[in-house]
Amino acid sequence: ILYNNHPDFQQTTALQGEIGVGTGGVTEAFKNRVIMPVMELNNQTRHVLGHELVHAFQYHILLEKDSIGLENISQIPLWMVEGMAEYLSVGKKDAFTSMWMRDALLNRDIPSLKDLTNSNKYFPYRYGQAFWTFVGSNYGDTTIVPLFKATAKYGYENGLRYTFGYDDRALSGLWKNAIETHYRPMLKADSSQIKITGTKIIDNKNAGNMNVAPSISPDGKYLAFMSEKDLFGIDLFLADAKTGKIIRKLSSQVSSSHIDDFNFLESAGAWSPDGKQFAFSIFSKGRNQLMVINVDNGSEAFHAEMGDVAQFGNLSWSANGEDIAFSGMIQGQSDIFSYNLRTKKVSQLTDDAYSDYAPAYSQDGKKIAFSSDRASQVSNHNAAVHPLNLTVYDIESKTLTNVPVFPGANNLNAQFSGDSKRIFFLSNRDGFRNLYEYNLADKTVNQLTDYFTGISGITEFSPAMSVSRNDEIVYSYYRSQRYTLYNAPLSAFPAKPVGLNDVNFDAAILPPMESLGVDIVNSNLNNFERFERTTSDSMRLVPYRPKFKLDYLANSGVGVSTSRFGTGVQGGIVGMFSDILGHNQIIANLSVNGEIYDFGGLVGYVNQQSRINWGAAFSHIPYITGYREIAEDQLDNNGTKIDVIDDRTTLIRTFEDQAQLFAAYPFNKVHRFEAGGAFSRYSYRVDRISNYYENINGYPGYYITSDKYKVPLSEATNQIGIPLKSFSIFQANAGFVGDNSINGITSPLDGFRYRVGMEQYFGDYQFSAVTVDLRKYWRFKPVTLAARTYNYLRIGKDGENLYPLFIGYPYLIRGYEANSLYNNNTGSSAGFDINQLSGNKIAVFNLELRLPFTGPKRLSAIPSKFLFSDLNLFFDAGLAWNEGSDIVFKNQPVNNTNELRDELTDQPILDANGNVIYQSTTQRVPAMSVGISLRVNIFGAFVLEPYYAIPFQRKDVTVGVFGLNFAPGW
Repeated sequence: ILYNNHPDFQQTTALQGEIGVGTGGVTEAFKNRVIMPVMELNNQTRHVLGHELVHAFQYHILLEKDSIGLENISQIPLWMVEGMAEYLSVGKKDAFTSMWMRDALLNRDIPSLKDLTNSNKYFPYRYGQAFWTFVGSNYGDTTIVPLFKATAKYGYENGLRYTFGYDDRALSGLWKNAIETHYRPMLKADSSQIKITGTKIIDNKNAGNMNVAPSISPDGKYLAFMSEKDLFGIDLFLADAKTGKIIRKLSSQVSSSHIDDFNFLESAGAWSPDGKQFAFSIFSKGRNQLMVINVDNGSEAFHAEMGDVAQFGNLSWSANGEDIAFSGMIQGQSDIFSYNLRTKKVSQLTDDAYSDYAPAYSQDGKKIAFSSDRASQVSNHNAAVHPLNLTVYDIESKTLTNVPVFPGANNLNAQFSGDSKRIFFLSNRDGFRNLYEYNLADKTVNQLTDYFTGISGITEFSPAMSVSRNDEIVYSYYRSQRYTLYNAPLSAFPAKPVGLNDVNFDAAILPPMESLGVDIVNSNLNNFERFERTTSDSMRLVPYRPKFKLDYLANSGVGVSTSRFGTGVQGGIVGMFSDILGHNQIIANLSVNGEIYDFGGLVGYVNQQSRINWGAAFSHIPYITGYREIAEDQLDNNGTKIDVIDDRTTLIRTFEDQAQLFAAYPFNKVHRFEAGGAFSRYSYRVDRISNYYENINGYPGYYITSDKYKVPLSEATNQIGIPLKSFSIFQANAGFVGDNSINGITSPLDGFRYRVGMEQYFGDYQFSAVTVDLRKYWRFKPVTLAARTYNYLRIGKDGENLYPLFIGYPYLIRGYEANSLYNNNTGSSAGFDINQLSGNKIAVFNLELRLPFTGPKRLSAIPSKFLFSDLNLFFDAGLAWNEGSDIVFKNQPVNNTNELRDELTDQPILDANGNVIYQSTTQRVPAMSVGISLRVNIFGAFVLEPYYAIPFQRKDVTVGVFGLNFAPGW
């Protein structure tokens, strides 16, 4: 499934969940689908397609050919899965991965295979590719599939023994030795390759580990860059270019809800000539948009779409202040465009089959330099990878000139000097990634850096260098798996002349240098263009017709239990069906938990083809409640009446049969509008289970027998005092929903969440309901202040007849659980009782101070690899009331003094202890508590929250109560 561009791909319905900027493609296991966009560079499209087809091949040989289950596939370490996809699609000549391996050597941190398997420190793509290169080069590429299958069947340790005859420690040692032998001789003895030119301005001490997309202001005073400094995603920061002092955050997804994401991975922004504004590319409403902000205060100047260019990046602002050049895509083809700020028009500067990438204006406004694969495409070489050379576009004549430097190398990130006579660029011409200077007049080139690792961004094509008008150069240096920004004037670099054709890619070869076994992969990649192509006249357009196929079936287990209450079964099954694009989905769920009456199910349909997602569902859901009571009774024993104690349990089943329609319209990634309607039919069944015991002076003796029978609803209504008559309700609802929160270990730590909705009910009951749920999170490192107000109100007389709402649940107010109140024998005349916590209208307010307590080092107070928890101080308050309630802000309600009297005798009604029962108070007071809790993330499966709460309104406890909550933080 191929999409025109990455913004389109991010909206695919073939996959569940969100797709980030860094996801190039996905291979889905259930239907074995490859889902990906056309990339901005032809090289990237071929690479990602090859990578994902390897995953499809992996699923095919394991699931289909060898019938190995998905649970076995999960035994394969990620570095083997992803590394194999990289090796088969890229091969062993890869300057980018070689840079990572040289970095591991330099840091004395070459991992063992066990390290790769057990630690998330090592990027599985890069290290996995290097491992498979080692295996293919030493033992032949024909070893790859047998090793992969053996790993799936027996685990990687046993798979290695089965394939090679020795364990992972031995193979790790051989691999490490190959890396040492290959790269160590390339490290110069004078240590010049690890001496960094310039001043370190941004690193992991004042920012993050990923400090990328640097852009220095024209006057050289300021620096804009992207960083995960605040841990929760990539944000845009402004810093002093000389000292590296962070001045402010220029923009973020949390503060700007219309920004779905930053186009940070392979794109950098641009400064206006006067340095007062900054332009960059964002993801918004399903496409890239140009955003310009005012640097002095971070306010938005404007944002705009670029016409038919749905994806674009790598901006360059012309010296005249009117034009912004960028590389973008139309219908899957990458070209250079220009946007005029005055006319608001987009002009296409190149229009051909070649990939044109990352333009840069000259300071005199006459030229644009960019990277392109046109030179390598024209040369008709046969390799799969087409290197990127430099091209200069003359604005006046509209002509293109190839810069004849380093053929076969990737020459990227072109930047003009202040006098417009030279071009600075990054090249891997000798297998290392360094900075070079090309003189346009005499066609000579100087090498400015000579680093053992290299100047690089997150990917090989990421911008990693920026130049001011004064030839001050800010660049991103890769070392220790981090990206650090340095600033240096041109004069500080030790320039060394090199030849235009001086290339040597030995350092780009992953070890070992020689291939001793059968070399299938690299031979095919080097002869890629010789393979037969599918001709266009053999293709035809076929209208898409959705056909449902099973995605998956899953069960919740099965069980049978028996007791004096009867025999029950438990189990369930859920299935999902969809078409190949995921436009249409059917979900069905059947389950039982108890007797045949407790059988429930749901079938739903969801249509995701358009921006408005809509669907329908039909369900039958049983809800079971009940109560237990002990009474004196008589049992007929063959005509003889026996006085017994009846310990009986009454089970009340409510059956909800419902048909519903629903729809959602997203305004953007954060905000959406929802609407729907439903018809519901509610019916009841009451069963009673009696266990009879000998009556010994009003107390149960030995067990006699049991009885179970269905209670007529009219009789149950009289006994329970609640009408159990079937009824029907029509419901219509609408609401606005928003969520840009950023989750921490157990709860959100920044952003906001909200739901504001209205429901209208018709039929046997007629009333309205309003929901207002507002949540806001302020991050003050290392703590977060979280606030919530949750309100649900039934409006109308019939709303009073429904089962009341209860605010004593611990996810609403801690310290007022029903069990805790019952266990402490709070009576109806004890002032604040359990009745104060239920009603048809509720309002809850919560305030928490959250500290990430144990977990990841950069986030938590106590680093831990095993225990992930948040420590919280909380204040909870809530109020439940009905129509006619008197809401008073007091510590305790004032009890009514009116006695409850019998209507016939007009005598006071007594309780079991002979005390007069008084009418319940109509006053309602807020319930409040403070306390401390510890939320613990249990292996990512659920969140457990033990807490200690001091409930202010409860008089049945002297200090506080302990409790347990099974829910993530609100």
